[in-house]
Amino acid sequence: MLKLRKEQLHDPVLADRHKLIKDIEEHLAEYRPDIIAAYSRPYLLWLINDSIDIASKFRIDDVFSMRLFVRLRWEIAPIFYEQMQIAHVLSQTERSAEDRFKELGSDSFAQAWEDAEHLDKSSDSDAHF
Repeated sequence: MLKLRKEQLHDPVLADRHKLIKDIEEHLAEYRPDIIAAYSRPYLLWLINDSIDIASKFRIDDVFSMRLFVRLRWEIAPIFYEQMQIAHVLSQTERSAEDRFKELGSDSFAQAWEDAEHLDKSSDSDAHF
């Protein structure tokens, strides 16, 4: 029986920007339909594309982590990745994205996530959603 690793299934999606945007849009429609309802489709696609650009700087290397990165921009703050502790872990690009997000999900980052929630309120960034 032929078995495929998840990387093999998702590599074609990561390699094709259009497929990746579509995949993330479908993911948001399933898990955050409120986001889909709140934005016009062209603007939503622009936001997804912008999120992919930012995530790519951190070498997010799998579809699941890319989806998570995009969702976190809505669920936490548009510039959550600028919080010092979170940025430090995301910048460790020699590690897999899955491993970095696993660390960021640990209890020791609870305060960092809470701090990140306030970044969009106090920043001059134009990344507000």
